[in-house]
Amino acid sequence: MTAPQERRSEVRSVARALDILGAFSAAHPRMQLSELADAVALPRPSTRRLAVTLIDRGFLRQDPDGSYLLGARLLELGSQVAETSSIALRTRAVADELSRMTGETVLVAEADWSSLSLLIVGKRQSKHPAAATSPLGHRLRITSGCMAKAVLSGLPPEGVAAIVPQLRLTARTARTIVNPGQLTTDVEASRARGYAIQSGEFLAGMAGVAVPVHESGRVVGTVAVLGAALRYPRARLDQTGQLIRQVLARQRPA
Repeated sequence: MTAPQERRSEVRSVARALDILGAFSAAHPRMQLSELADAVALPRPSTRRLAVTLIDRGFLRQDPDGSYLLGARLLELGSQVAETSSIALRTRAVADELSRMTGETVLVAEADWSSLSLLIVGKRQSKHPAAATSPLGHRLRITSGCMAKAVLSGLPPEGVAAIVPQLRLTARTARTIVNPGQLTTDVEASRARGYAIQSGEFLAGMAGVAVPVHESGRVVGTVAVLGAALRYPRARLDQTGQLIRQVLARQRPA
């Protein structure tokens, strides 16, 4: 029989392996061993042993220069998340229709209220070049921007009042909302109109509009249309917000 201490050691090893995978990000897509060890606060020999196991299982890969990168196995698992996500399945036709009608990037994000984050589970690429948006499988914190404001707007006022003080509102651009009171006011306006808008809050030069998605009375995510701010003045953002609501309503299960 495995002793309790051995079981704890096994769980700790799993946690450390997951910490290694979690150390990679868009800002740090590749790391040398020393950088990876520092990121997870482990000795280099321990980090190397875990990395070798992760490479063997396809969760990491290593370039000839010795740097570590995330492995293709994660892509396979990520596609399964999108295939089994209830919001991704429910909004698949919605995303397809919005993509055809707007020609812009369409994102579907699932809300994780336990970590106050959004996971991109669906994406339709823009027909326009150089449309920089979050990739499929990317997780972002609920902060500013139309998708964050959309899911917050789907909550009752008391829910927003409880969550907003917990958010880490950090500036991504000169237009990012970093004041909790201002964010709450914007969320209230989004709730009143039925959709959230932004221009240059999350990415400079990008605008977007998003609508919350509910299941069984709960806010489970959002559908957003994103495009260059030059193509999306306020009037077009309002038109697109109404369009998303209409398409969602048509696709809503009976």
